[in-house]
Amino acid sequence: MKKLWILTACCALFSACATLDQTNVDWIPIGPDFPATKAKDVQIISGREDVTRPYGNLGLLRIKNLKPDRDTLLMGVEKGRKIAASKGADAIQIGQYNSAEDGATDPRVTLIIYAIKYVDKLSEADEKAIEDFKVLGILNERTNR
Repeated sequence: MKKLWILTACCALFSACATLDQTNVDWIPIGPDFPATKAKDVQIISGREDVTRPYGNLGLLRIKNLKPDRDTLLMGVEKGRKIAASKGADAIQIGQYNSAEDGATDPRVTLIIYAIKYVDKLSEADEKAIEDFKVLGILNERTNR
C-alpha cells in the first residue's frame, strides 16, 4: 500500500510538471539581462502600487495552458520566479488570463509575469549590462535602415 501511495504521488507530480515544460513558456525581453539573482530572493508583487522603489521592466514572461488548480498555478509562479531570477530580476509582478472568462469548456490559465529590476542600487556589472543594451539598440537601429 505504501508503494502504491508513493507511485501515485510521483505520477501526480510528474503530470503537473508536464504542464510546465518549456513549450508553454514565452520570454519577451524589454530590457537587458543582468547577472542572475537567487529565485528565493525575487519578491512577488500583485500590482505596480506595491513597488516602492525605482525600477525598470526586464521582460514579460507568459506561462500558458496551465490547469486552473492551486498546485499547478503555484508551480507556475515558482517557475516564473526562477526564469526571472535567471535574467537578474529583483521582483515579479503577477497577473493572469483565465479562458473560463470567455466561456471555455476546458478552462486554462496563462500566467502573465513582469520581471522587474530595481535601479536605485545598481552594481557596476548592472550598469554595464544597461550600457551594452543601449549600444546594441543603437547598432540595431542603424543596421535596420
